[in-house]
Amino acid sequence: MYFWKYWRDTRTQFIGSLIALPALCILFTVIAVKIGDPDAMRKAAPPSSVIRAWATTTEIIVGGWASIFTLIWGLLLGAASLGEEFKEKTADFLLVRPRARRYWAWMGWWAGVCELTVLAIASVGATFATLVFLTGRVQTWLPLAIILPLALGGAVAFGLTYFMALVARNGRQGLSYGMGLLFINLLLPAAVYYYWHVDFPSVLGFMMSACKWCGGSPEAFPTGSLVLWIAVALAFPFAAQLLLGRAEV
Repeated sequence: MYFWKYWRDTRTQFIGSLIALPALCILFTVIAVKIGDPDAMRKAAPPSSVIRAWATTTEIIVGGWASIFTLIWGLLLGAASLGEEFKEKTADFLLVRPRARRYWAWMGWWAGVCELTVLAIASVGATFATLVFLTGRVQTWLPLAIILPLALGGAVAFGLTYFMALVARNGRQGLSYGMGLLFINLLLPAAVYYYWHVDFPSVLGFMMSACKWCGGSPEAFPTGSLVLWIAVALAFPFAAQLLLGRAEV
């Protein structure tokens, strides 16, 4: 089963990230609360201090650090997928198996998305548990909802590199193309807004906006962006399926 082959190829890096990212989220959460709002850790802490500590930590630690790490890890995972099969000369073995080629396209994509989802659950859960421990209360359960935008942003980055690696038939080249396109997506919205005052969709912007809402921001949840990026995330495996169906080995 290709899912397990993908797991064997990436398990070392994945397990390392699964340990490192939650550990860093815990460390940064402790630093953010103890330095930024130490009053929130008192037994009779003012409600305003606790609310501020939860909102700030959710926005900075999860919305900033964890979001950027998830995008980077999504890019790296996508480079270790089907595109590498062509480089390693194993694609001819896989694609002549009895299973339809769409199976390989979708199974490889699902394997990466599952790893990213587990990573999102671990990082958000570690941050949430640390906040509960430090403040002694559950201020809000909304931060747990950040798992969805984190996993979705990672799926978009993963799908981008996943598809580009298939186009290039080389994981390293696919990673280069994916990094370039993602970098453009991060910079272009700022330029468009500066010159024309038009909001251009950005995957990192969506992740950070969703995290602000989960942290208690009065801004509305970016539902439109959520639908858009779900469509983008699903478009990549569909495109990979079409490309793989026409590929010659």
